[in-house]
Amino acid sequence: MKEPLVSLIELQRMESAADGIQAKKENLPIRMNELEQEYTSVCEVVEAQRTQVDGLRKRRKEKDSQLQAGQESLKRTRERLFEVKTNKEYQSMLKEIEIFEGKNSRLEDEVISLLDELDRLEAELKVQERDLEDRKRLYEEERRKMEEELNSLNGELEDCTRKNAEILKEIPAEILRKYQKIKGIGRGLAVVAVWKEVCGGCHMTIPPQLYNDLQKTKALITCPNCNRIIYWENRNSEGCGAAKSSGT
Repeated sequence: MKEPLVSLIELQRMESAADGIQAKKENLPIRMNELEQEYTSVCEVVEAQRTQVDGLRKRRKEKDSQLQAGQESLKRTRERLFEVKTNKEYQSMLKEIEIFEGKNSRLEDEVISLLDELDRLEAELKVQERDLEDRKRLYEEERRKMEEELNSLNGELEDCTRKNAEILKEIPAEILRKYQKIKGIGRGLAVVAVWKEVCGGCHMTIPPQLYNDLQKTKALITCPNCNRIIYWENRNSEGCGAAKSSGT
């Protein structure tokens, strides 16, 4: 069985890893929702452009119909001009023809203006639709990656939970209660390293004799300043100081 201090360090590392995984799991749906909203916004812009183009096409069709009707009326009026018998009727028909010509001319101008606007909007729509296709591919790719990441995180969290359970079996109940009590105070880490007489939790200097004892003993020692469980970490060599403290 491992030394309690080594098990506590491993437990804390595993719990920290689990907390990090859980934070990612909670953040992923937020990122996915933001991605969804961004893509939906682009779709709405393109759909609004399509609606505008459809509206212009409808107006153009209506104006074309009005122009065609006006031209038919003008044609019939001109044909009737040769049937009049009096000068008064002739002048009246000329006035009517003038009115039809003016109306048709304005309709032609409106149709030309609509055609120009329609050409511009249709060109913009084609660009937007191509951009939407690119964004759709990126959106689907990013969403797939996030879903894969979420599945992977679920597996990692299950692995952490299993390892936590194994580590907990190695720690005496009294020591575990002490660890949980320190952690429950809400000051972050319950077990911290000490190097060059400085506590890694409160960053205060510990007494020299305590620092010397820390390098030799296997017993659990707490920082006199912050009451966290402390261990000596030899940063001049590889590996965890706690695992080597008894032999140094």
